[in-house]
Amino acid sequence: MCAGRHCHPVEDSCLVVAIISAIGTGLVLLATIIVGILAATGLIILSNARNYDPDYREFNQAVVGMAGIAIGAVLTVVGVASFIAFIFSVLLCNGICKRRPGQVKAYFIYGVLITIITIIASIVQMVSQDDPTPGIGGLLGCVIYAAFLTLVHVTYSKLCAGAVFKDHIRLSEDY
Repeated sequence: MCAGRHCHPVEDSCLVVAIISAIGTGLVLLATIIVGILAATGLIILSNARNYDPDYREFNQAVVGMAGIAIGAVLTVVGVASFIAFIFSVLLCNGICKRRPGQVKAYFIYGVLITIITIIASIVQMVSQDDPTPGIGGLLGCVIYAAFLTLVHVTYSKLCAGAVFKDHIRLSEDY
């Protein structure tokens, strides 16, 4: 799998990418929480703004309420998605470090499902919108992620090949 003198095992390369993924998804999760706190604080301040005109106050309350629902929905979806991605990235790191092919396989299945969902969403976006750029970007991201999933699959195969005789107990022929 390598052509030069300075070769790294495929598991090491996969672990590096898994650690980067765990850090990245963890940062997205943290940013989502911070943005949620800041948005909630801003909406609370905005909803308590003093204005003596009752029509404006009612309109302000309605706009703040709708904005709160929209922001909350987006942050919830992003937060849940980044939390799930973070958990699976940590699972992949653990599976590689502790040589547990089942955990690596779980990440691979998760990655394939995410790729399928992203491809479908990208195609729908390209067909239904005037600007296909986000859909093309999603498909390009899928191609890059598929390369990483190939690395994960090779790692899984190597872990399985090394685990064939891991817990093998020699039978005693002494009766």
